[in-house]
Amino acid sequence: MIGIHARVSTEEQAKSGFSLGDQLRECRKKAATSEAAEYLDDVSGEFLDRPALSRLRQDVKDGLIKKIVCLNPDRLSRKLMNQLLMTDEFDKRGIELVFVNGEYAKTSEGQLFYSMRKGKTRLWVNEQKRPTLSHIH
Repeated sequence: MIGIHARVSTEEQAKSGFSLGDQLRECRKKAATSEAAEYLDDVSGEFLDRPALSRLRQDVKDGLIKKIVCLNPDRLSRKLMNQLLMTDEFDKRGIELVFVNGEYAKTSEGQLFYSMRKGKTRLWVNEQKRPTLSHIH
C-alpha cells in the first residue's frame, strides 16, 4: 500500500498553499491511486514524535506500506538529521520515498541537493523568526 504523509504546523502555512488539503491533493495526484493510507499531522516538523508520523513509521515496520508520497522533504521533517534517519529507515525496508516537489536520489549529487534544500528551508524558517524593523518600538 502507498502511504501519503502531509504536515502543516502554522495557520500561515495553511494560507500560503501548504494546507493539508493542498498537500493531499498534490500527493494523491503523484500517487496515482485511490488506494492510499493518509497520515496527517498538524504539529511542528521539528520533532519525530508526531502522531501521524509515528503511525506511518510503525506501518512501515509492520510491512503495510511499500511506498511513501510526501509534498517535499521539509513536510517529512524540519531537521535534516531526522530526514536522513527516516530515509535510512525506509531504505533498509525497501520503501520507495517520493516527493511531489523534487525527487529523492540515492546519488552523491542527490544527497548534496537534499542537504542544500534542507539548508535553504532552515534559513527561511530562521528569517521568519527574526524581528523586522516594524516590530521595534
